[in-house]
Amino acid sequence: MENQWLLSPHRQLTEAEKMLVWKKTPSHIESEAERRICAEVKRNWQRGEMRITNILLEGDAGSGKTQLAKALSADFGLPYTKITCFADMDKSDVLGSILPVLSEDGHDAKEVRYQFYPSEIVRAYENGWLLEIQEPTVIRDAAVLMALNSALEPDGSINLPTRIVHRHPDFIVVITTNRGYNGWRPLNEALRDRVQHSEKMDLPPKAVMMERAAAKTGYGDEAVLSLLADTIITLDATAKANAIKGVAGMRSYLFWADAVANGAALRASMYHKVIYKITTEPEEITILEQALTAKGLMKQLEQAETHRCESQNSAVMELHLADDGKYFAGEERPGDQNAVRLRKSADSEGHSDQASDSAIETQSSDNGDDGAPMYHEMALENPTEQQKQAFRKQLNQQARESVKGSLHRQVKLIVHRPEATGENRAEYLQQASVLMPVIRELVQKTMPLLEHETTSEFARGQLYGTTFCADRVAAQDFRYFARKRPPAENPTLAVALRIDESASMTAFGRLEAARQAAIALYEFCTGCGIPVLIYGDTADRSRIEQMSLYSYVDFASKDPDEKYSLMGIQGRSNNRDGMALRIIADRLLQAAQQTKLFISISDGQPKAMPDYTGDLAVADMKQTLQEYRRKGILFLAAAIGQDKEVISDIYGKENTLDITDLKLLPARLVQIIARYL
Repeated sequence: MENQWLLSPHRQLTEAEKMLVWKKTPSHIESEAERRICAEVKRNWQRGEMRITNILLEGDAGSGKTQLAKALSADFGLPYTKITCFADMDKSDVLGSILPVLSEDGHDAKEVRYQFYPSEIVRAYENGWLLEIQEPTVIRDAAVLMALNSALEPDGSINLPTRIVHRHPDFIVVITTNRGYNGWRPLNEALRDRVQHSEKMDLPPKAVMMERAAAKTGYGDEAVLSLLADTIITLDATAKANAIKGVAGMRSYLFWADAVANGAALRASMYHKVIYKITTEPEEITILEQALTAKGLMKQLEQAETHRCESQNSAVMELHLADDGKYFAGEERPGDQNAVRLRKSADSEGHSDQASDSAIETQSSDNGDDGAPMYHEMALENPTEQQKQAFRKQLNQQARESVKGSLHRQVKLIVHRPEATGENRAEYLQQASVLMPVIRELVQKTMPLLEHETTSEFARGQLYGTTFCADRVAAQDFRYFARKRPPAENPTLAVALRIDESASMTAFGRLEAARQAAIALYEFCTGCGIPVLIYGDTADRSRIEQMSLYSYVDFASKDPDEKYSLMGIQGRSNNRDGMALRIIADRLLQAAQQTKLFISISDGQPKAMPDYTGDLAVADMKQTLQEYRRKGILFLAAAIGQDKEVISDIYGKENTLDITDLKLLPARLVQIIARYL
């Protein structure tokens, strides 16, 4: 493709710019994506507003994004440069900074002058280079990339403190980003909209993988390269299916093939070149090993290694005794009585770091008899019975305080703290093992969002930054600027889940869905360090217990086994929703977190004896919601029954989730919580 895709053949580059144009290596193999992008850019290059100058490459690590960006530099004949984004980037990193210039002879403040140093983005923008912006999705402050929105317009410009820079006609930007990795957040919609061509970068086809590996490593054993490619493809698919965060990509494949080409054992080197790059968690390694074993790849790796050893070193070596008494190796000569045949022992090729067959087939200690992962609890000290009783008493007192002055003040109330049984524990672990892959994936995607929470605090006394502090000039230490401090790592969100335990919840699998949602929410919140309350409620169990609340999980509790009591959620009697909302909301207000999210799972409208129903109950709920919204609580309702329209009217359409498929309820709730971080 040499010279085929040059965009400005008559452009004269400086010697420095010529050095920046990427030179394709002999091992570089053109991909379909490269040919497609080149053809599209070249076709539209002379079409004015239809010119393609903003390109997005999105895919897993090792899928060739940066390699493709460099190849486009060679194809288009443009100097290549790049910037790698980081979490605390601000506008000064995007545009440039005004910095003090000190004289070499001394540091007298009177001789200090200031100079604007443009960023690499600005240099590429005004000189017409190809710029790769790596990982813009890790930037905490979403407003930073907004500074580039106008610059990415075809006739855009950038306002600098010293001048206005206009976009060079040849400027091309290639944005490369991973999908869903640690620190990742969705790309700004306005910036994404300005992209004129996008490529989804995945592992290339197997044949292309083998071709690239052969070209880069010089290894020509197609059978082994094919086996390694199958292993990489299987590991990549298994990691994604089980929410294992690591990646098996082209980089792993190339370095594994290179190690094998230089004599490393196939199976042993797989751990150091591939699996340990994906994960070092024993439970996750077991999952990957089981996937390879199920497809027969473990056995094939062993067979390929055995065959390679036999082909490189004969199993039988003959030594001949010459007449002078010296030994030499060679073929046995007929009638040679001095020939000695030596056979290698079975363990002569053993390696201390290679796993044995028994090690692979032995079940991991972190898995149960059925292969399901076992979840181990931290050895926390269980509260005494006296402590449990004191906590129940505290909850009951606070609940009665919450309903004073409301129409529920005369209702007889009891707050229970259900005790978990051994059966509850076993059932919880069984259901959690099914939900954990989804929960783990959501936790891993959400944890980086906690780093993106905004902060309004500024660190003063910086050598450069976004805000000039005039009162600092007198200090003469050149620290005249302020920058935003990174946000706190602790989540600013607390969550309460209320489950309607009316008798109608037992129909159509609603109760099972509610239990699974409670498990998913608990595991997600504890995994992210988010305080969580999970309460159930029902009404009219008896004359002396007109309102019953079940405190399954409370952020003030010290009982490590309380989550197992969630298996005790069941349909009971009527429901007095307004009273439950008031008590649980008051409990949620005690959390120190700034954002307080209240989620209610219900299948019907409020109804309790003697007359808590109809317009009275609806009005009470609306009044309660309005009262606690003013106090800062956000309410969401998951409507899973026949009264969806009534629930929507009470909570508001914008605050109501219409869950048609109950199987989606657990993941749906967890995804919604992540949005409030």
